[in-house]
Amino acid sequence: MRMHSGVWSLRRVLMLSLLILIVVLASTTGPFASFGKAAVYPQTRFAVISDPHVFDVSLGTEGPVFQEHLISDRKLLIQSRELLEAAVSELCNEDLDFVIVAGDLTKDGERINHELCASILSRLIESGIAVYVVPGNHDILNGYAMSFTSTGASPVASVTPEEFAEIYAKMGYEQAIVRDSASLSYVVEPVPGLWLVAMDACRYRENAPEATSVVGGRFSEDTLKWLDSVMNLATSSGKALLGVMHHGVVEHYKGQQRFFGDFLVEDWKLIAERFAASGMKVVFTGHYHAQDITKAAFTTDIGGKKRNVFIFDVETGALVTYPCPYRVVEITEDQVMHIRSHFIAEIPSHPAGFQEYAKEYVHSGLTRIAYEILRKYRVNERSAEILAPQVADAFIAHYSGDEVTPKVTIDTSGTALWAKLVVWVQRGLINGLWNDLEPADNDIDIDLSTGSWTVPSN
Repeated sequence: MRMHSGVWSLRRVLMLSLLILIVVLASTTGPFASFGKAAVYPQTRFAVISDPHVFDVSLGTEGPVFQEHLISDRKLLIQSRELLEAAVSELCNEDLDFVIVAGDLTKDGERINHELCASILSRLIESGIAVYVVPGNHDILNGYAMSFTSTGASPVASVTPEEFAEIYAKMGYEQAIVRDSASLSYVVEPVPGLWLVAMDACRYRENAPEATSVVGGRFSEDTLKWLDSVMNLATSSGKALLGVMHHGVVEHYKGQQRFFGDFLVEDWKLIAERFAASGMKVVFTGHYHAQDITKAAFTTDIGGKKRNVFIFDVETGALVTYPCPYRVVEITEDQVMHIRSHFIAEIPSHPAGFQEYAKEYVHSGLTRIAYEILRKYRVNERSAEILAPQVADAFIAHYSGDEVTPKVTIDTSGTALWAKLVVWVQRGLINGLWNDLEPADNDIDIDLSTGSWTVPSN
């Protein structure tokens, strides 16, 4: 099923690019402008990776600053290269047309890490599999790009938007039918009849020197107009649409906007409806490090008529966070999208028991973080020790996907009255993480014509 770029003539690509450019520049149409006959999705098979957070250990793994970073985070940074290499090795043995990477390719936008990431991903291209990337909030103009020594940390070069596109030129930017001048968004046609819209909502231009990156996402008005034009043209041209971006466009549990709103694109409800109404039925996202799929449905006025539309936000967990997943997706002739999740079982440094190691590593890190937060809420030490591992359990369940809600989501037995009050106030987060929104998260078959879904029997 692998397609090669040589199939498309240069002349055809240039003509199509010019056509889209004319439409983008001249268009005065807004969202929901056109809604013709539903496009037919071509048969294809591809994979999704998200948040590999590649870290070149030559930048240093010693000293109190690096250790503090590991303690305050939940990523398997030291193993990040091995994890991406393992995923790429497995995918090279799959029959795939392309692979998409949904952002946060590096620890904190270090140029050396981008170059390493691109080098590893290029092995897919050498195997005849196209690769398409989008940036994440960590990847560009990040003031926390650092090297580490036994005594401290020093700034290293990050990358500009232009340098990002240069490093990943062969992973979307050179193949683009058209690019957005206001962001790093672009469109490719990985197989005939399918447009993949790679969307950049990251706010790297707002990043401050010597500071971590802005976490939240927002589309500029210029990029929204560009997206409207692209999707309107896709609809009028009979092209099926898929999206990929870093930030979520649908809440993945009740209360996510309240507790972790920066992991959703700004105005996400309007954006989700806008995409759905334009014919984008599935968007692949990352950012939150969780295996989760959520469907949103809308009744929208399109061209003066009420239409029922839907969108699935397929969020893929971080490669550097338990359960270290990637997805393989196949669209078949009957217009069904078959999604199957895979999990890295071993890497050279952990040839056996890697999943158990990864789970314990992330759980212990989350427990430390939860303990420190509880103590900041003035919860006493003993109560924090009882509650913190339970908070970690909830996050681990959500990261893994297909959560099974326990009878008691958090047991406050043996805790002080103040701790019980804190849990009561914050109960929405824990309950939200444990109560999985439909549909299924890991393995699922989605009917792209109707929006119905089933869980495969095997």
